[in-house]
Amino acid sequence: MPTIKPVSTTDQVLTMLGQKLNNRQELTLAENLMAMSAAARTKADFYGPGPATMQLQHPQLPEDVKGILANYSGV
Repeated sequence: MPTIKPVSTTDQVLTMLGQKLNNRQELTLAENLMAMSAAARTKADFYGPGPATMQLQHPQLPEDVKGILANYSGV
């Protein structure tokens, strides 16, 4: 079965601006800035998640700490 991916704003912006350039239209100043921002985000994704997109993991207790806690809990 095909899967449906979420809509990526970055992909949509780059597609729209790429089509405009393909039609030999010039980009406005705002469109130039949008293109640079979207391109920077795309490049940054190659290096892994940044602070804005990072998924934090709950730290696991080390085994020795789990053992000590089990000892004190009476298990």
